[in-house]
Amino acid sequence: MLPESDYQKLTAPESIALVGVTGRSGKGSNNPLEVLLNFGYRGRIYPVNRKGGIILGRQAYTSLLDVPEIPDLAVICAPRDAVPVLFGQCAAKGVRIVMITAQGFSDGDEQGRLMQEELLAVSAKNNIRVLGPNTLGIVNNFEHCCTSFIKFINYFKPIGITCQTGAFYIGAAQYCTGIGLMIDTGNTSDIAVSDVLGHLARDSRLKVINIHMEGLKNGLEFMREAQDAVTRRPVIIYKTGASPAGSAAASSHTGSLAGEDRVFDAAFQQCGLLRAADIEEIGDLNKAFCTFNGIKGKRIGIISISGGAGVMAADACIRYGLEIAALSEATFEQLNELFPAWARCSNPMDIWPPSMFHGFQYACRRILEAFMKDPQIDAVMCLIFSHLEKEDDFLDASGVIREIAAQYPDKPLVASTCGGRYQDYQLELEKENNVVFYFSLERAARALAAMYKYHHLIKKKERRPAALPEHPGQIRAAQILAGKSKGNLSQTDALSLLEAYGIPAARWEKAQNSTEAVLAAEKIGYPVTLKVISPDINHKSDVGGVRLNIGNSRQLKEAFTEMYKEINHKQPGAQIDGVLIQEYLPKGTELLLGCKKDPQFGPVLAFGAGGVFTEILNDVTLRIPPLSRDEMSVLINETKISKILAGARGGTAANLELLTDSLTCFMQLVLANPSIVEMDINPLLADADRIVALDSRVTLG
Repeated sequence: MLPESDYQKLTAPESIALVGVTGRSGKGSNNPLEVLLNFGYRGRIYPVNRKGGIILGRQAYTSLLDVPEIPDLAVICAPRDAVPVLFGQCAAKGVRIVMITAQGFSDGDEQGRLMQEELLAVSAKNNIRVLGPNTLGIVNNFEHCCTSFIKFINYFKPIGITCQTGAFYIGAAQYCTGIGLMIDTGNTSDIAVSDVLGHLARDSRLKVINIHMEGLKNGLEFMREAQDAVTRRPVIIYKTGASPAGSAAASSHTGSLAGEDRVFDAAFQQCGLLRAADIEEIGDLNKAFCTFNGIKGKRIGIISISGGAGVMAADACIRYGLEIAALSEATFEQLNELFPAWARCSNPMDIWPPSMFHGFQYACRRILEAFMKDPQIDAVMCLIFSHLEKEDDFLDASGVIREIAAQYPDKPLVASTCGGRYQDYQLELEKENNVVFYFSLERAARALAAMYKYHHLIKKKERRPAALPEHPGQIRAAQILAGKSKGNLSQTDALSLLEAYGIPAARWEKAQNSTEAVLAAEKIGYPVTLKVISPDINHKSDVGGVRLNIGNSRQLKEAFTEMYKEINHKQPGAQIDGVLIQEYLPKGTELLLGCKKDPQFGPVLAFGAGGVFTEILNDVTLRIPPLSRDEMSVLINETKISKILAGARGGTAANLELLTDSLTCFMQLVLANPSIVEMDINPLLADADRIVALDSRVTLG
């Protein structure tokens, strides 16, 4: 995190030097001085232009070294090739915070990448913090400060924003509904979202924080800042660049399932961030959090001018995990008298039948007041029609809705319309900032669900990293890994590694030929399983490298011969280092327990359904360790196979305490041994009285 003094110099500077500023002004000039003056900036401004002269009524200095003070912030607003010299002036002047607008550094060619590295070397030597390159900088609407060289429409909203693109900056009025304080990190060469997130979250002037993210350099640092931030403010994140490329070279089951975006998604969920699926959701959530202080529960009251639309609203609420409120007896008695005998007084409530008898405005007011007063309703969703021209519109209840919303500020009231004049209604409904209009019932339900999730599931959750002592098996594990180079660990070493950490494996023996295989089987006891040992074969069953439930020596010899023959046919040339004879265990649920080292977040744990159909079932959930036992219980329960582990349909329940113990030991193993870049146990067999590893794959690097 940036020190407080540096953060203030960046976001609320008392003096700014515009280094390399253009002398042009007017339409298309892209002059940051002009933008800064238009914003009403009250601090001291020092234009620096090698020609000097007067720019927009301000004396321009030919060098930053001639400026009469050390500015809080230096904005280098010159083309790429001029930046190194101007950055040198900043270093010589003793400037602490420098912003670079130019493109073409790490976002450009190899020369630009090297130039950026050189700038960072200079900044490190001179204790300079850098925002950018390729950034529009900051907007602080509280202090009337903007470093952009591009003019844009600027709406104020109490929203803190950090982004990695100028498009988000310029489009904030549309994407985020407005700006309180915004920081564009650009290439994120130095100052990153983790440097500013905590400051934004502690700013009492802001109601909600937005993050636009393309990528991260230090995922764990970001997670620490994010976990603290969500205890103070709701944090909405919009991650772009989702791609399965991170799993393209994976050799294990875990690797093929833990693609880059899934890891980011797991990290965001673990931190309590609200991930927006699209630009529309960002705006929808911002409107909700900026308008309402909270939501007491997830029981929703639905008022609709159409019975069918009420059903649509109910479906949307259920889809997002909300509940349809049961009306209190007082509300039912109060409203039932409005309805004709043939109509039902219920939730969702169709207000058209009472409107025909009592008039629309009256019926709407009575019903809406009752819903807002009902203690069994936590929020109200209201759908009205907007299909009439303004001069004929006797159904316009926007004034009534605003008026009643003002009387109940602690209960969210959201509205939507059906008909062509929806934009007119939006302006009317949101005029006093106590009602939020949504363009669809789906989006209204999604926003209410996000509010409930934040206030009741995220904000109150305690997030403390689990303290993991060193496992006594680490000495043995270090011996097994000693001297091992990059590549796959042998299967026998992989199983020995698990056993060192207290994760039992099914009894096993290694054999080089059929005679040794028979001796091993007699030692273990029939029935047994026969598996090929090969560093070249990732999925043994795909090439015939597994034989199950072998009952005697004759079957074992036949299986041995057939297995070698099938492997030679399906994967000729594969290196075979012998076979594994293992006790055959028919009972239990097959699970996957894995780990893949992610470049941003380090080890990522994977847990879910195992066996030969792991990738097809894709019933796997991810977490960034370390985890507490409670967090591991949540991890297990997120999977569909958890129902089978709990004894679904009269089945035998697995021993979840032993399973959690195995998860803990596995987590300790991968955290204590950073040479493990990919590992999985598949299957891990879970039964009522034991947890047993049947197969494991370990990749070092």
